[in-house]
Amino acid sequence: MSTHLTMTTESSHARQQILETASELFYQKGIQHVGINEVIGASGVAKRTLYRWFPSKDLLIEEVMKYRAIQWLCWFEDAVSERGITPKERLLGTFDVLREWYSSPNFRGCPFINAVLEIADASHKAHQVSVDLRESIRQIIVRLAAEAGVKNPEFFSQQYLLLIGGASLMATIEQSPNGATFAQSALSVLIDANIGN
Repeated sequence: MSTHLTMTTESSHARQQILETASELFYQKGIQHVGINEVIGASGVAKRTLYRWFPSKDLLIEEVMKYRAIQWLCWFEDAVSERGITPKERLLGTFDVLREWYSSPNFRGCPFINAVLEIADASHKAHQVSVDLRESIRQIIVRLAAEAGVKNPEFFSQQYLLLIGGASLMATIEQSPNGATFAQSALSVLIDANIGN
């Protein structure tokens, strides 16, 4: 029984190693520019092990996107929860968090926007991961907006998505975090226009 447990732990570790390695390679080089053999070499696992977990590159891409989405969402929620005391301060703080992300030396754009642009096929499951993440972000904003007393938080959340999308695209194109500052300023106006009478 302990041997089986050890093998399962090692196998799970190998899967994690593959996901982390592929995630980094896909992000730094682009999904289409990284082959399975490069992932195998960089992760240090046997080809058989990789194919046991990920029988195709498409499945690997999908699982990497899911892995990265979970990580990103946890990071975003945790970081935002530490920004400010009130829901309004936390709403505005989302762009402080994003500004720091855009400023990080290894920032190569939003990996989810990158994936959607790189994988033109909208039916690819990685595309749905990006759509699902966007919806998760929107739900966070709906909750914060409702807590802040924003009128029609659902509509407000869609406006927010335009701001975060624009800021992320600007950061990618210009390699500068300034988009977060402009988006935060616009968000402040939106919040004030939607609170109160």
